[in-house]
Amino acid sequence: MRMRALAFVILALLFNGGFGQATHPMFFPLSEHTIAREISENGMPLYRTTTFTVDDAQVASWLLIWRDAQAHTVEWRWYYPEGRTYARTFGNIPPIDGFTGMWAAPVWSCLKIKGTDVARLPGTWKVDVIVDYRKVLTEYFTINGRQAC
Repeated sequence: MRMRALAFVILALLFNGGFGQATHPMFFPLSEHTIAREISENGMPLYRTTTFTVDDAQVASWLLIWRDAQAHTVEWRWYYPEGRTYARTFGNIPPIDGFTGMWAAPVWSCLKIKGTDVARLPGTWKVDVIVDYRKVLTEYFTINGRQAC
């Protein structure tokens, strides 16, 4: 009987967000992050690096986030080397889908390099990751190559 009551309490807390939700409004459960050249079919980063060339296809900003009872909005802000915003992209992290659901969610955004304006502006770029209107991460990466005349 005690085990059944304990199991009921744990399930109630999970579904009401007691365990799966941040206890502080400024906390966000970011588990892992990286900059990479590619993202695999199953959502994992390939060729982690912070140095790219103008001939690389893209830069990928990848996050692994512990899911909770709430959906979250993710925004990536990509910045030119001189600091102006180049692009913004958006994604969503769905809420945990029950007790047996996936506890972590990989999300990512890619910035095309080869054949775009990005390839014409080598230097140190940055990307800010904003979750639910709060910046949680800034990552820097370098694009090497000839600068356009």
